[in-house]
Amino acid sequence: MTAKTQARSEDRHALISRLLLLIFTTAIILLNSRTLGASGQGEIAWIQLGILVITGLSGFLAGGTVVFLQKEMPVWNTLLPGHLWLMVSAIFGTGLGTALHFLPLSHFAFIATTGWMQGAIIFHGQILLAEQKIKSHNALQVLQAGVLLMILAALFNASESPQVSDFLKALAASLGFAFVASFILVFRQVQRPTKSERVAPHRVARRLWKFGRAAQTGALLQMLTNRSNLSLLAQAPAGVAASGIYSIAFYGLEAMWLIPRALAPLVYTRTAAESNRSKRLSHTQTQLRRALLGSAVSLAGALIVPESAYCWAFGFEGIRPVVLGLAPAAIAGAFSSVVAHHLSGIGQHRWNAWTSGAGLLTLLILATATIPAYGAIGAAYAASGAAIVQALGLLAAWSKCESTPVKNLLF
Repeated sequence: MTAKTQARSEDRHALISRLLLLIFTTAIILLNSRTLGASGQGEIAWIQLGILVITGLSGFLAGGTVVFLQKEMPVWNTLLPGHLWLMVSAIFGTGLGTALHFLPLSHFAFIATTGWMQGAIIFHGQILLAEQKIKSHNALQVLQAGVLLMILAALFNASESPQVSDFLKALAASLGFAFVASFILVFRQVQRPTKSERVAPHRVARRLWKFGRAAQTGALLQMLTNRSNLSLLAQAPAGVAASGIYSIAFYGLEAMWLIPRALAPLVYTRTAAESNRSKRLSHTQTQLRRALLGSAVSLAGALIVPESAYCWAFGFEGIRPVVLGLAPAAIAGAFSSVVAHHLSGIGQHRWNAWTSGAGLLTLLILATATIPAYGAIGAAYAASGAAIVQALGLLAAWSKCESTPVKNLLF
């Protein structure tokens, strides 16, 4: 198989995997919302925010930096320091989040445990990416969502009065299954270092921190920009029901990012491996056009759906106005996803951190003004404003880092 043919095969596999992931995730959301209502969906979204906080922290040593570090050493060396950091992240992240009332204290143990497992799955997936096992990485994500869907459907069907706790049981079981599967994939597909290639864990940790701190700071800030509204709404007068409505619209937004998120890891790995500026720019521009087109088509489809259809599908009203408020974020987020991964691929992680920070600050300022007055719709306006600020910042950084005028990057 030629390099070009292999690249096309990986592109197709990534898109198919994302499509399956979208189907499974949509089915899970439909089950939750129709069975548990807006309040149940809001509580679940708030708990899942805690898991994301832990994975965001764990990524400083046990995340995407592994792919970049492959140039220096066998990635097997990252396993021990990465897993030690995962445990620290689970305890610290949950403790800090609950202490600041950002996360629900009543689910402390669940968030810490499942966050640790999810972080390990992501870590193992990044190790597989570093070894160019892209299809295994994609399959792992689909496996986790598929198992969750099957267990959740079985539990809801068996219960006379389904509760949020049923979803939590299904989530824990699916994470445990994927956790074991990820270990098996790593042990079977990742090359062990020779004696001369082994590196002391503390030295590996320092290298991971050096390369990962800027990249993961940006990723953590980006996650907080995308998800903080769930916590802000849950604690606002509108309560977890408003958080549930917003979460449905936001999941729709993430569905619009199906193609950008499928293409982004490919942009990252190929940009990191390509030293020729013209070639890496050409590849990223091609993927960016695909990403924007895919998101635009998805957005158009979401906007023509009437409110009555959303209410019929999910079981409660108020979703379409929030989707409309998130429309600018759909396009800006698609752009940012691809460009941020290009910048990470050339080692310019700090720009992702700065622009994500600007986006988070924008969100907090706007959300403070809009959520008390407009609830979930106000949260959508704040999210779109934050996404636009970040996209403009990334465009400026892309132009600067590649020494290329903006018009040449876009046209």
